[in-house]
Amino acid sequence: MNRDQSPFRYLGWHALDVARGPLVLYLVVSAMLSFISWKMAQAMPVVPTPDVFQAQTADATLTLAVLLATAGIISADRHNGWYRAWFSKPIAPWWYYLQRWLLGLGAVLLAPVFLGIGQVIVLKSGTGITADLLGTIALGYLLIGSTALLLAHVTQREWLLVFVLAAAQRGLAGLVKLGVELPSYAEPVFKALPPFHLIAPEEPMLTGQPLLHVAAYGLAMLVAALVLVEKRALGSGGRA
Repeated sequence: MNRDQSPFRYLGWHALDVARGPLVLYLVVSAMLSFISWKMAQAMPVVPTPDVFQAQTADATLTLAVLLATAGIISADRHNGWYRAWFSKPIAPWWYYLQRWLLGLGAVLLAPVFLGIGQVIVLKSGTGITADLLGTIALGYLLIGSTALLLAHVTQREWLLVFVLAAAQRGLAGLVKLGVELPSYAEPVFKALPPFHLIAPEEPMLTGQPLLHVAAYGLAMLVAALVLVEKRALGSGGRA
């Protein structure tokens, strides 16, 4: 009988789950994008510099990348009943899921590294990785990943709900930026939604009040999600 009581006893399983899931996909996508950038360099006299290419790629794919790393962390366990096996030995559920969530963060931060290595190989250029880029990606993971973790308590398709909310919030933000006055019913919704529009990999790292807004919102949702894991029963049946 396995009597391992270490709080890290599931870490290896978590790492394997992340490695053969989102991490492999990030590697494949990075290889494909590197090949595309190489073909562009062959056909075009001017191509985006590595830092611009990295920022544009992160801007276009960050939400999907985070959802790939976080979707199903809680909801799949509840739906399939796997939590009954995971917690048959003493371990704090909040710590179990936080470990998996943090490994997802590591995987998402490796995505630009994979792309940067591809740029070096095919274009003989720099990686394009900057501190601002990694900081913005980490903030995006905190906000988007925490939203997914919290919504997993109410739906098995938290990834879809987060995607729709992010698209709606960014759409409203675009209208505000254009000077369009939102209807009275839409303005409080816009203010209440997570500030997805502030995550902009193509712009410098957030500072001051916007940074505090994103960080506080993300941390609050993360803590709420972990508190619910402790206080609310994951389920009452399913496979174990």
